[in-house]
Order: sequence, then C-alpha cells, then structure tokens
Amino acid sequence: MAQFTGTSTTMNAAAGADFHAYILNTHVGTVQLFGSLRRSSGSEREGVDISRIESEKLVVIGMIRGSLKFRTGSLSGVLNPGDVLVVNSKHPLVTASLGPIETLGLAVPLDDVANDARITVSDRAVRLPETALTAAFLAFIGRYLVEATSSTRGGRRSPAGTEPVLHDLLRAVLAQVTLPALTPAQHSLRMKEAVRELIEKYHVIQGFDADSIARALHISRRKLYRDLADEADGIAGLIAARRVQSAAALLVEQPQRSLNDVSAAAGFGDATTMRRHFLTRLGVTPADYRKERP
Repeated sequence: MAQFTGTSTTMNAAAGADFHAYILNTHVGTVQLFGSLRRSSGSEREGVDISRIESEKLVVIGMIRGSLKFRTGSLSGVLNPGDVLVVNSKHPLVTASLGPIETLGLAVPLDDVANDARITVSDRAVRLPETALTAAFLAFIGRYLVEATSSTRGGRRSPAGTEPVLHDLLRAVLAQVTLPALTPAQHSLRMKEAVRELIEKYHVIQGFDADSIARALHISRRKLYRDLADEADGIAGLIAARRVQSAAALLVEQPQRSLNDVSAAAGFGDATTMRRHFLTRLGVTPADYRKERP
C-alpha cells in the first residue's frame, strides 16, 4: 500500500533516512476509511482517530505490518499481520507498539449494522477469524482507501453504490463471528428493543409500518409477529401509540399549528386517522386535548 501514498491529499508524510510514515483518511457516506504507517504508536487512548467519533460506531482495525498491543474493556492481546479487531467506539481503546506498524480499517455507525438480525454485534471487542473472506475484506479496504484518497485530489467522487457495498462487506465478515447463543428470552428481548428503536426513529414517517420493520431487520413479517406475539398492543398499536405521543406534544408545544399539519408531522396519514387514535387511546379528540392543556 505504501507505493500509493504519494497520491493522497489527506496524507501526512514524515521522511527519514529509511522510513516514510503516512496517514490516509476518507469518508464514503457514513463510512470512515483510515490507514496509516508509523514508526511507533507509543501509548494512546482510542487510537486510529476514533477519539473524535461522536456517535456510537463499530470500528474495524486490521494489521498489515508489525505488532500492536491493545487493551479494551476486559480484552487485551497482540495484533499481528492479518489479524482484525472489531471494537465499539464507546469503549476506550489503548494501543502500544515498538517499531513500524501499518494498519487500516473503517468505522461505521452502529445503527447501520446493529439492526441486521443475521448478525450479532457484540458490545465487547471481538477478533475476526483468519479466513479468506477476512483477508479479502482487508485487501478491498486497503485498495479502495488508496483509490478514494487518490481520486479526491482529482475531483472525482466515490460511486453512489459504494457505501452499501462497504456495509455488506462488513456484515459478511461479522457474520463469521460465533457468539454465545441467545436464550429464547434474550432473543425476544433483543428483538423487542430493536423494534422499539426503529419505531422511535421512524414513526413520524408516513407509511412506516410492520413491513418496514421486517425489512429493516431482514426478517419476514410472519417471524416479526411471532417474535412479538406477547405484545398486547401489537406492532401497529406500538407505532400508533408513539405517534399519539408525538402528536400530543406538538398540539401543546405548537398551538398555532393546524391539526392537519400535526397529523402529518406525527406520521398519521390524515387528521381523521389521528382523531380516531386519540379517541381510542386518550378518550378525547386532538382539538379537545389541546383545549384542556393551555
């Protein structure tokens, strides 16, 4: 990879008699790609520039050259060439090395992969298995990182479909990690948490429904209903209840706003639908609810 470093506009070079260091960094949508060759990492908290990550992200660090000692949570060890570590950015990561080390990797918002029911994103740091898929993943990241940082200087942008490809590659390598099997109760709890997170995030979008949730979780509608069978309100009811909460808040906070505007902003199709859910859940119409709360 070092042969390409002279083309990157995001490269910092430190020349020496027999050593050249570089740092590459670029973004493809929400995905951050990074790579570096340095003499020594010393000891640092949250290396590979993840200390500036504000939202919770999944960070993948692959070793190309040298050895890197690391410690995060209860996990510690040494990364050697070909090793890949996956960590959560909310946990401190301490690294140290002696001599030249070369690393590359990526950081992706946790929400982009955590709701995929095909994989289990552990809260703890994990090592990826030494497989052909893992090696190909590292090779792709390294090559694309170089090409992306090189094209930036020429004014060319990354293809629009690149971000989904990176997400799919990450999901594929994460699917190799075998974590302790969840008990039925743990699986049910996790599924309910994922559903509630999706409802919280997307309930204001008109048309968001059970099918939307099933697609986001990569499961069938039938499985979704089966996993949440003990929810007395049902999935549609959970969405409607959250929309009523949003609408109720808007009615009080923005008294000048029309009922049609409030219903649209809360995710209801129209004011009539909002009125029906208000009567069912609160026993009053939206207009009366607003009048009772000056």
